[in-house]
Amino acid sequence: MKGLVLRVLLLGLTVSASFGSSADPRPNVVFILADDWGWGDVGIYNGDSHSRTPRLDQMGRQGTVFTDFHVANPVCSPSRTAFMTGRHPASLKIHTALTGDHQTNAARGCADYLPTDIPTLTLLLQTAGYVTGHYGKWHLGATPDAPEPKEYGINASATYVSTDTDRLPGCSGPPNPGPNTKLNCTDQLWPGRSSKAIVDLGIDFIKNATTSQSPFYLNLWFHVSHAPLNLMKEQLTNFSMKEFCPWSGMTPDLEDFTSCPEQIFRAAQHDADFHIGRMLDFLNAQGLDKNTLVVFSADNGPEDVHIYFNSVGTAGPFRGRKRSIYEGGIRVPFIAHWPGRIPAGSVSDETISSLDWFPTIARITNTTIPPNWSSNLFGVDISNLLLSGTPLEGRMHKLTWEWRYALQGNCWNEPPRLAIRDGDMKLLMNTNATYIELYNLTAGPFEGNNIADQYPSIVSTLTTELKTWLQTLPDGPITENKGCNGYKFPH
Repeated sequence: MKGLVLRVLLLGLTVSASFGSSADPRPNVVFILADDWGWGDVGIYNGDSHSRTPRLDQMGRQGTVFTDFHVANPVCSPSRTAFMTGRHPASLKIHTALTGDHQTNAARGCADYLPTDIPTLTLLLQTAGYVTGHYGKWHLGATPDAPEPKEYGINASATYVSTDTDRLPGCSGPPNPGPNTKLNCTDQLWPGRSSKAIVDLGIDFIKNATTSQSPFYLNLWFHVSHAPLNLMKEQLTNFSMKEFCPWSGMTPDLEDFTSCPEQIFRAAQHDADFHIGRMLDFLNAQGLDKNTLVVFSADNGPEDVHIYFNSVGTAGPFRGRKRSIYEGGIRVPFIAHWPGRIPAGSVSDETISSLDWFPTIARITNTTIPPNWSSNLFGVDISNLLLSGTPLEGRMHKLTWEWRYALQGNCWNEPPRLAIRDGDMKLLMNTNATYIELYNLTAGPFEGNNIADQYPSIVSTLTTELKTWLQTLPDGPITENKGCNGYKFPH
């Protein structure tokens, strides 16, 4: 009922274009969201020869690479919530990965699913005459009572970690009802086939949308590089043991190894890259590329090898990984491609956020956001930055982050609970502000040299702002005394 009310309120508040006509000039949007890709996992970002991503690298050379893009949370569900709603996920009680079990979610202080009375970008665009699609991961609710994607303004979908009636081929079972909501796939090699399946469905969706002569908005949310990464032998063909597993065969007990984590991980990303290239080639062949914005990003930084042994992604020069609000957990790739509209071969170091996605796509598609929606958005419209490289004029809300749980893995990836960004400066602190870290991300992007004692005025200002933001967040269980303050990096 609440979703229906939102639709009624939107009628007449969007655009005046002739919907569904061949003259509709509004652009299409394809949003490709990878899972657990680090900032350094795309070759154009770090030049690592092991990052075999030629099509993403080409996409970057033909478009703009953003080096200071941040997600709103270092884990899946809350990160995706921010893209979909433009709101900080903590305000919606989505603090970590949502499970298919109500008791587990409640114990973590989380909602079971994204509420349907919270406006989504897909609902806004659908009401404005766009055909909207979503293929791949969902992870915005999987308890038995969780709404299907169609309740969020999505015309067509095939998803997993969801209650979607339309499931992905080979992964058609219901979500695991237990506390982990793991993949429930009949095909054990589905992770290796997933990138092709998701792009195939996306291509079919675009064919149907163009037949109806409607502009389209398409989410392609990949499985790779999330665990598990079960690949087919042929996918490893161009990833030799000698190059990726140089230690193999060095001792008798290693002679029988036929693959290693680095080989599997890079092969999986290469396969995803190949199928992203298929989508770009399809758009070009259909003459759609010049009216289609394509964006590639990731939901959070790379998984920790302590969680899954094949998770050997790289956060590049940054400290932290998935679940960490140090830069390595929240700064991820963001590549924008739109021939003739987005500057080619450009690199931007402007600080931007997943919270900016909602207002930016609304502006690019000439879709009016109702005032009672826009007042709740945390991000800003960055369309001028995307289209012309015009620097941002400022933000109403400074970028803030929260991670309220314990962290597995290396101590130095363990951050305090809260963080705030102001220009080059980033401050992190625990709930009671008894432990504070301050970093200049231009001078020291690794966040290894705490300079809090050198800038008391900045510390005071940002600490006050973080405390004010903290008062707006819902209560719930937290891990106190977070932060690896006992570890000192060598200088």
